Amino acid sequence: MIPGGLPTPRFPVLEARFGPLTPMDTGMQSRVYAAPGGDVVVKVYRNQRGEHRLEAQNMRRADLGEWVVDTVEADGVEALILRRFPGRPLRAADIPAALPRLREILGALHRERQGCVDLKRVRERLKRFRSALAAYPLDDLFDAVEEPLERGLLDQPAAFCHLDLWHDNILIAPDGDVLVIDWTKAGWDDPLRDIALLKTGTLDLLSRDASLDAALAFLPDHAPATLTRLRAYLALTYLHDLYWFLMNEPYEFDRQRRLKLPRARHALARLPG
Repeated sequence: MIPGGLPTPRFPVLEARFGPLTPMDTGMQSRVYAAPGGDVVVKVYRNQRGEHRLEAQNMRRADLGEWVVDTVEADGVEALILRRFPGRPLRAADIPAALPRLREILGALHRERQGCVDLKRVRERLKRFRSALAAYPLDDLFDAVEEPLERGLLDQPAAFCHLDLWHDNILIAPDGDVLVIDWTKAGWDDPLRDIALLKTGTLDLLSRDASLDAALAFLPDHAPATLTRLRAYLALTYLHDLYWFLMNEPYEFDRQRRLKLPRARHALARLPG
């Protein structure tokens, strides 16, 4: 049975090659199965949009090609075959030990540059968020993005970014090794947006001050313009999270607003505008 009590799908072609597949995890876009022997996992995508090949390509770009075994179209699905990493998703207690390796991973990832940040997309997001969240007093968060945007501070070279750095996508092994997974959303953006996503999705498992201090340690410098950019992307990310819950899980929105707004405003208060 897969999580949720549904019958386990069968994949005769994949299982002829890898053996019986056992469900490990299920997400919004994919399901992951373990093969016998523990050497590989099979990630099956819910939609046939070529995401298995996209993720393999992004992993190779991120210098993680050694983890990619194959991409397969069989049994009516698209699948990415990966070497199995002997770890589990990051928890709050793991974060201090994981931070040095995470800084290495993101530092190497963000060295690759291509073009500039798509500010038109930033403006479109702000417009969408303002429309959906108009009933809530969030002008301070919107101002934190819109003011540096209009001052040109967000007009920056784009780096290769993961763009989905929440704690379930960061695995830690018993020996302390760290692996970042789920590369389907990776693309070219401001590396400070990646750091903002890491803060809101993972580092916020810590206290407010510890979370922000950890995020600041990922910055290339602490110049006022850099801190203002981080402030902007933190505000944008918290707005995105609120928007997402309002649109997708409205029954969770009020609880998430109570959790996220104090952290957002704490970051705005500590960082220069």
